[in-house]
Amino acid sequence: MNSFHQIEQKLAEDQYAPEIREYLLPHMDLIFRCACRLTRKAHDAEDLTQETFYFAIKNFAQLKDRDKAKNWLFSILRNLFLKDLEKNKRKIDIEFDAVSNTISGKVNIEEDHLKIELARNLRFVLNKLEDRLKAPIEMFYFERKSYKDIAQELELPIGTVMSRIARGKVYIRRLMEKTGNWTG
Repeated sequence: MNSFHQIEQKLAEDQYAPEIREYLLPHMDLIFRCACRLTRKAHDAEDLTQETFYFAIKNFAQLKDRDKAKNWLFSILRNLFLKDLEKNKRKIDIEFDAVSNTISGKVNIEEDHLKIELARNLRFVLNKLEDRLKAPIEMFYFERKSYKDIAQELELPIGTVMSRIARGKVYIRRLMEKTGNWTG
């Protein structure tokens, strides 16, 4: 992993270098594997791992119980990942056709019909989901609630909410592909 070299450079400047090597660095591979599962992309996982260790090294003096370093690293990883998700969720991608149709005042009847049909099929598939998967998906995508808000409302851990949304999406995709209504 390329980030190890950059972390070593940061360590050379740090007064806690021996303790960091002893308590944090042994967990680098584990943190990277977890980051891979979260991001699903090796490049993004490297960035997330590097950011996690950078933050941990920078704030190492705050870690009072060195034996809890692994849990502390996982907390940092999770918080950075969730922060990045929130930041990316706020970005809005606008397709050129949608903007040009709006500007020109043209309405694409066929496109509107396809969107309505897709929404109808999606609602049908959603209704087939178990409530434990359906509720978090509806709250996240239709009510635009954050993982944290969903977790609080459903009285579940954030990780459980994230995994239920992920499993629900897989189920929806499979059903939509079976019926031929999935284009993504």
